[in-house]
Amino acid sequence: MILSTGNEEIDSRLGGGIPHPSLIAVEGDNGSGKTSVALLLAQTYLRAGLSVVYFTNEGGSYTFVSKAKESGFDLFDYFLRGSLRVYTMNVGVPVTRNTAEKLLGALSYIFTSGRLGFDAAVIDTLSYLSSAAPESSIKMLFEALRKSADRGMSVVVTFHPNTLPKALSEPIKATCDGYIKLSEASLGGRRLKVLTIVKLKGLPSGAQSSITFDVDPAFGIKVIPIVLS
Repeated sequence: MILSTGNEEIDSRLGGGIPHPSLIAVEGDNGSGKTSVALLLAQTYLRAGLSVVYFTNEGGSYTFVSKAKESGFDLFDYFLRGSLRVYTMNVGVPVTRNTAEKLLGALSYIFTSGRLGFDAAVIDTLSYLSSAAPESSIKMLFEALRKSADRGMSVVVTFHPNTLPKALSEPIKATCDGYIKLSEASLGGRRLKVLTIVKLKGLPSGAQSSITFDVDPAFGIKVIPIVLS
């Protein structure tokens, strides 16, 4: 199933929209637009009538919904209706190896149990836990996420470059249905964001693999009709 993002320009470049169910990895540095892309995908699922659970490092539910609206993604009604549930992964203490292992273990259990009760899930971002956790915990989580996608759930995971162990980075990306890489570029002194689709299940041959965009507080993601190399 292909879901419209609600943004005609993005849909046209993707050949229709986003595949559901799917496991999608989104990688990018600070400021490259990871959270904006995660919010766009969450909004895509919600507009399609799906329920979404969002794991965030941005604080509590109200803070998350408020910041999302400031970025052009109004999710308040979905939150009030219960189709969007928000959980914070910010434990308020330094993330140690032990803390990261326990939190990733809890996430793995939630997804493995198959009783999460949502159609889609977003983890934004995994970086702080994956950079401290043992490889076995990260591997276990992605195995659980893969199984969830195979059972019919869409799962989006964002992370910074080099925060996944080298031995796991390529195998994890290979097992995902979609891998999106984000970067920044400059045009006439203006900083823009570039979304590169390394792979995406069901992406038609005529679709564009690179999308240049900016984040507009009144519009969300705004596609810039140029291609940067």
